[in-house]
Amino acid sequence: MRILQINTNFRSGGIQRHILDLTDYLRGQGHRVTLCGAGGDWLEDVAGMDYQPLDLTRVSQEGGSTVRRMIGLAAVARQLRAILKRSDIDLIHSHETAPALVTRLAAMGLGIPHVMTHHGAEPTRVDEVARIARFSADWVLSPSKTTLAALVDRGVKPERARQLGLGIAHQPAPDPARVAALRAEILQGGEGTICLSLSRLDRQKGIDHMIAVAKAAVATRPDLIFCVAGQGPLTGEVQAWAEEAGVARHFRFPGPVRNVPDYLAAADIYLLTSRWEALPISIVEAMRAGLPVIATDCGGVKELVDEGIGRLLPVGDIDGLTGAVLGIAGDEALRARLGAAARARSLEDRFEPDKVHATYAAFYQDCIAAGRHSISGLH
Repeated sequence: MRILQINTNFRSGGIQRHILDLTDYLRGQGHRVTLCGAGGDWLEDVAGMDYQPLDLTRVSQEGGSTVRRMIGLAAVARQLRAILKRSDIDLIHSHETAPALVTRLAAMGLGIPHVMTHHGAEPTRVDEVARIARFSADWVLSPSKTTLAALVDRGVKPERARQLGLGIAHQPAPDPARVAALRAEILQGGEGTICLSLSRLDRQKGIDHMIAVAKAAVATRPDLIFCVAGQGPLTGEVQAWAEEAGVARHFRFPGPVRNVPDYLAAADIYLLTSRWEALPISIVEAMRAGLPVIATDCGGVKELVDEGIGRLLPVGDIDGLTGAVLGIAGDEALRARLGAAARARSLEDRFEPDKVHATYAAFYQDCIAAGRHSISGLH
């Protein structure tokens, strides 16, 4: 098969990780995969792959006004059409709405099946996502049953909708000495409990809510440290928020990190305060590391987290999140029990990369065999 994977950019993030891991699997099975999208700090992971740069940020919400984004849409679609005409692609897999719209325009009349994956959106945008999915794609996927059901409720045909999971790569066991050194660095040589969040610094991840939780929690547990690893449009603001709340000394913002297993092994609790998600890869990574998980109930998070491995609270429930942090931080036996259950759950087949990625390969083959004309009823 000759597959084109198109994403807005290749900055660090869960969508990008999913695309790169799936691409590695497909290439290992002898398929040809072309990656297409704007640049980012993970471009080094694309080394040796067939990569076609395409500035999809011109079409995304980063592109500015509606007029500017429409102009960008036309220009980028022309560029993608040129790529498609010279690349002999069997199937296009777009990730999220901007790539899907560009693909719809670029591939018109070329007879190439188009699959779109919805990885989650702010609740106020779900109607828009469903409209774009209906207009743009032959098949609509999501890693989350909950997120996919929301699109079906808004008119995406159920027979053209499919839930396919995320295969999460197993990470090598980190070096204990390196982990101990990192933990000492995070705690600045003292003792304490580390709440880790692998989160892009943007509105979605609710870092403002986490800071509010920290402010309430450290009044009872001054040894709590909140480590938020990631970058994003709020990189220059989150530290100021923590300072304004009087909890700056309880926060660490190391930026994007490549040694994720070290950070997970150094932590005691995994905390995700998102406003919206689909199926966060970071939660499964935390489960694999044996961490109890405290998260907000958005999208498909409830498909991962329950009382058996941590705590699930409503979005924005500062009191509830604070209570969960204090309860788990203050009970070492509970942390151990929840962490062991999380690790066991993370080994389920629904997260095993080879099994999940094989499902994608089979699905792609079915779509290609069916042909665009027999699956165009979605439009």
